[in-house]
Amino acid sequence: MTNVQPSMRLKLQKGTFFMPEPSGSVYFRNNAGSFRMEGSTIHQWIEKLIPMYNGEYSLENLTEGLTKPYRDRVYEITNTLYTNGFLRDVSHDLPHELPSHVVEKFASQIEYIESFSDSGAYRFQQYRQKSILVVGEGSMLIGLVSSLLTSGLPRFQTLLTDEKTNPQRIKQLETAARKSDPEVSIEVLVKRGPIAWERQIEPFDAILYVSSEENVQELRSLFHACKERKKLFLPAICTKGVGMAGPLVTPDSGCWESAWGSLHEPQNTGSFSPPAGAMLANMVVFEWFKKSTGIPVLSNNQAFLLNLETLEGKWHPYRPHPLVSGKIEVDKVSKEFSEQKKKDPNKLLYYFSQLTSELGIFHKWEEGELSQLPLAQCEIQAVNVKPSGSSMLHPSQISTALTHEEARRDAGLTGIEEYVLPLKEEIISSLPSPFEKATYSETDLHIGAGETFVEAVSRALQTSLEEEWNQKADQCMEGICRFAPQHVEDNTCRYYLKVLTTMQKVPDLALGNDTHGLPVVWRKAQDNRWYGSVGMTLELALRRALLQAVKEAQNKTISAALSFSAIPVEDKPIQSIDVPVYDANDQATVLRSVINRFEQQNKELSIVKINLETFKKDGAIDIYGVLLREGETT
Repeated sequence: MTNVQPSMRLKLQKGTFFMPEPSGSVYFRNNAGSFRMEGSTIHQWIEKLIPMYNGEYSLENLTEGLTKPYRDRVYEITNTLYTNGFLRDVSHDLPHELPSHVVEKFASQIEYIESFSDSGAYRFQQYRQKSILVVGEGSMLIGLVSSLLTSGLPRFQTLLTDEKTNPQRIKQLETAARKSDPEVSIEVLVKRGPIAWERQIEPFDAILYVSSEENVQELRSLFHACKERKKLFLPAICTKGVGMAGPLVTPDSGCWESAWGSLHEPQNTGSFSPPAGAMLANMVVFEWFKKSTGIPVLSNNQAFLLNLETLEGKWHPYRPHPLVSGKIEVDKVSKEFSEQKKKDPNKLLYYFSQLTSELGIFHKWEEGELSQLPLAQCEIQAVNVKPSGSSMLHPSQISTALTHEEARRDAGLTGIEEYVLPLKEEIISSLPSPFEKATYSETDLHIGAGETFVEAVSRALQTSLEEEWNQKADQCMEGICRFAPQHVEDNTCRYYLKVLTTMQKVPDLALGNDTHGLPVVWRKAQDNRWYGSVGMTLELALRRALLQAVKEAQNKTISAALSFSAIPVEDKPIQSIDVPVYDANDQATVLRSVINRFEQQNKELSIVKINLETFKKDGAIDIYGVLLREGETT
């Protein structure tokens, strides 16, 4: 079945390369792909046909007068090239009215458009008719004007926000460009005093802004005016030792405030230079050119970051900032639940990798130089959505587990919980009825993230247990007895004990309870202080205690957790305790039993689902909050 018709006028796609091979076949390649055409005489056919694929001749013209076998062969070769994306049909291109000298001067721009879509000349004509306002100062503005003229835009208005910027340089660029493009005309205005931006931008299709002077407030005012008037906005600024171009803000998508709020602490101390400004200006014009000519662009939720010292740059995705979007939805959920199947673990790890960038949720999510024996370790450092002072980041944490996958997974979930943690006030204020928001404090809310409801709520509840333990540990000093694990059926506990035995650092252990009657495993660390680990079951409490012991031995550190120089251990022989296996499939059962225990103790426990726009569309994780406080006495 053929995809080509006699009326088609076919043109070879830009960037096509072909080469005859010793076997007689011909190899084709372009930016879309590659393939081979085989046949004893295929090279001769290609040599004859390629020059004819210039968009001037229809297939009917090309095959006129040929015998049927030859005509069929031309159709066969043409169909193969067309189907594989090496030819395009220009017979349906929209007509244009560009002068011949413009088509010749900007042929590369038109060909670039045609490599992605049809009607290249018509689209370029539409681009030249756009009305834009260029705002900025200094060498970056000069570079932006030069880049716009090079792109083929003949007319635009320039607003200088700094009187130090030399308008004569802009006039020189205008005069030079007019020699080959008579339509060039640049109107130059100078900002004198405050500007009503909403009125200033009204006549224009798009606003381009550049600044090397860290004029963040001016940029912010212009951004909000563009959002209000539904104008396309594309900025570039140098600040904090980094250059940032974008994001592209349209009436439907893109948010400069979210991108700016997601910018991490710079890792370099580079300062602005004219080459850096020129690179950012070129990036702004290129993205504007693609957007206005219908060429597919990167997601609007990306910004380009340039290292001002090395001049290395890359596009980075960012997510809606929860304090900018203001969209925090909280729904109460039932405490009746069933276990859900976990998703593909590789997908979750890939998802975490997508959250890690210079504009991402995670600043670090990596093994780095951490020791990976006897346990795997992963460092996580999340962005602080409510930074205090100059710090944009939470302190880094280290997750430790049996395997690299488990360590990276736990680190990722911990990072998301850290990211959401500063939003407790906003979450409580978003509680639905019948919650009485005024009666809840931030200490009542505990955050958990997970692939499933059970996992997320379990992590939130574990956090609440640990926080309460840190406050009330001194009230749990009765009934503590020494013990030694005897028959250890739990594989994880058994491995931790084996590691500690090999390292000759098996701690003294004791068993007690917290204020809820849940097990607490005490361990005597290398600093001769006692640390308590609370868990929902004995196995989980022992896991946490032994894991911390291995982690300290492996990293040669001392825990900063709550500790005591001595605890009142009962004067009894050391008990031998069997440690049953803990199956992850029992997580729902364990969670239900703990919730029931709290309710029996007159605790008021509620579970809410937290929906942040930052994560809402992903569907990769769930974030839940557990509200736990003393119930009302009757």
